[in-house]
Amino acid sequence: MDRKALKNLTHNAKDFLSVTKADYKQWVFRYTFLELDKDLSPNGDITSDSVVPDDVTVAGAIYSQESGVLAGIEELRYFLVDSDPRFKPKVGELQVAFFMKDGDRVKAGDKICEIIGKARNVLAVERASLNLLMRMSGVATKTASLAVLAGDEVLLTPTRKTLWGLLDKKAVVVGGGGTHRLNLSDAVLIKDNHLKILGGSVSKALKSLVGKVSGARFVEIEVETKEDALKAAEDLNTLLSPDGITAPACIMLDNFSVSDVVETLKLVKEKGLYDKVLFEVSGGINGENLKEYAETGVDVISMSEMTMAAKPLSFHLEVNTSV
Repeated sequence: MDRKALKNLTHNAKDFLSVTKADYKQWVFRYTFLELDKDLSPNGDITSDSVVPDDVTVAGAIYSQESGVLAGIEELRYFLVDSDPRFKPKVGELQVAFFMKDGDRVKAGDKICEIIGKARNVLAVERASLNLLMRMSGVATKTASLAVLAGDEVLLTPTRKTLWGLLDKKAVVVGGGGTHRLNLSDAVLIKDNHLKILGGSVSKALKSLVGKVSGARFVEIEVETKEDALKAAEDLNTLLSPDGITAPACIMLDNFSVSDVVETLKLVKEKGLYDKVLFEVSGGINGENLKEYAETGVDVISMSEMTMAAKPLSFHLEVNTSV
């Protein structure tokens, strides 16, 4: 089994995170069009409408105010340019030229894009546009710094503890990480509460998946002890077959210490149970101990720090000239 290729297949669903995909487009809609609508409701921009003449056209530009990894360009282009104009009935046509792309390293003073249009329209989209870039670039920048610590052999993924849902996951990908599950319908993840309902039986939970998860991208079970990890590995090595569980499988070692991860993987390999299953570690992992966990030999590390501790990257809109 090519473990690197498999974990990128299972835990890096980056191809789904594009405005060409309907599910992802809904998330972009939520944090752009709906934010714009809330910003202008119920009476529009009463300041601009009062002091800026309706016929004034301007050229404005968005600049970075600090260094980091740029993310949100595809989403901003969709919001300002490529979307159906019926989605933003309160804002007229804008001409936008982009000078940088997702994943670019930016520094203070870099010009990200230029926006030409009626002054009122440019000012109306200012905050939704900046918030989008600030949030996604902040997550991408945080991910990039953590990915350096993790190294090339392990895939760093976010959890579902996010503030901006799939936009956060897309930003993690831009920063060099993976995605893990996109939502509850994307993959199977048997967690502690599922096991409690089943009386704590790892075997019962895994056997219940036989013939039921043909649409799942992968199957994963969360375990909290070395004994349960070994039992899950034994069961999956038996159940992974065309007549059993057909999706790729992963075992999550939840809240394991570094030494427990090392010992568990050693035992799994000694019993010949390693090759058919991916191994992930999660829980209590942060920038201070990430390198130690990455060196244990696990395939995937999931952590919430990329999304929940990300500081927004600063951008500002500057209206340059009348045109």
